[in-house]
Amino acid sequence: MKKRITILCLALLTLFSADLAFAQDNSAGDLKIGGGLMYGTDIEQLGFEADGVYTINEQFRAQADLGFYLPNKTDFGNGSSMTITWWEFNANAHYMLMKDAEQGLSLYALGGLNFLSVNVESEGVGGLNISGSDSEMGINVGAGGEFDLDFASLYAEIKYSLGSADQLNIGAGLRFPVGN
Repeated sequence: MKKRITILCLALLTLFSADLAFAQDNSAGDLKIGGGLMYGTDIEQLGFEADGVYTINEQFRAQADLGFYLPNKTDFGNGSSMTITWWEFNANAHYMLMKDAEQGLSLYALGGLNFLSVNVESEGVGGLNISGSDSEMGINVGAGGEFDLDFASLYAEIKYSLGSADQLNIGAGLRFPVGN
């Protein structure tokens, strides 16, 4: 499973790097990178995300993000505990619904793929230390908005991941322009 995850991440990184190289050569392209906070309603944990957005044209943008949720540790007493750690990778397309350059506001619909991974480690449960992991893919649908500040763009997104781990994800943060 780890080999598949590594291959998937390397393939997506290669594709994204090719887009970044194209973006730097294309003066009409706009690239922003940033990060923020997120909350998953099924996971019920706060998390951190790093993302990048590349403007393809006036109507479409490509976005990728990597999110890590804070570990959830449960102590059972007598030195036994269980820790659950979640992370996710999303590759989305944004369809621009509205862009008001004068007000610095834009709204978009989003759709794409979600890759979610969970790792569970238990210590001392029944006198044993046990660990396991699982992953799944899903489809994202949602909406977001950006408000331009002097130094960055403030963004907020709400998306629903459809798959085995259905959940609503709410996120907000800052995106900084690169090369402008």
